[in-house]
Amino acid sequence: MIDAETKERLIEQFRASLDTGEDEMAEAGETLDLHSLLAEMAALKNEVRLQARQFKTALEQMQALSEALREHNERSLRDLERARSQAADAKAQAERGLLLGLLELRDRLQLGLDAQVGWRPSPLHRLLGGERRFVQSLREGSTLTLQRLDELLARYRVRAIAAVGQALDPQCMHAVAVEWAPQAGEGVVLRELRRGFHQGTELLRAAEVVVNKSSFNEKGIPE
Repeated sequence: MIDAETKERLIEQFRASLDTGEDEMAEAGETLDLHSLLAEMAALKNEVRLQARQFKTALEQMQALSEALREHNERSLRDLERARSQAADAKAQAERGLLLGLLELRDRLQLGLDAQVGWRPSPLHRLLGGERRFVQSLREGSTLTLQRLDELLARYRVRAIAAVGQALDPQCMHAVAVEWAPQAGEGVVLRELRRGFHQGTELLRAAEVVVNKSSFNEKGIPE
């Protein structure tokens, strides 16, 4: 059995706990006020909307910057490719001009060598012998110079066009004269007046040739 004093003390404690619970509920009710909650939600919504708008603006600016950068890179790449192409074309033109000049020099050396090979001393020169030795040494020097020039041209992939005995090829041969040689076929190159050359697969200089032709018209032009 609980005595009266203990019972009274328990009742007071219970009443105190009830009063405390009511105060706490009142405070909670004030914190969870509907008007305040809606105001805070509206403020939060506006903040989220503002942040989303700022993010969208930043994203659009980044996309615009990225597009501008891409266009700049593409333009720079095109300019670089154009500059490389122009430099390559300029180099090829300069190289072609140099090689054509070397071919002209080779023509002169070949003509001089052919003249030296065909030279025949007179009876007096045979007796003296000095000029014969001079021409012989000149011929050897010209042959060596021509050989070295051909080696230089070969380093640039320059090779002579085989024309004599071949059918006329308009792609790399120009017929500048015609003759009739019964032992040769019609349209065959009889001889070269100026030698032609290729550089790799490209035509560097067309050959000027004499072509075999059996029939001519009344003006002397081959039919």
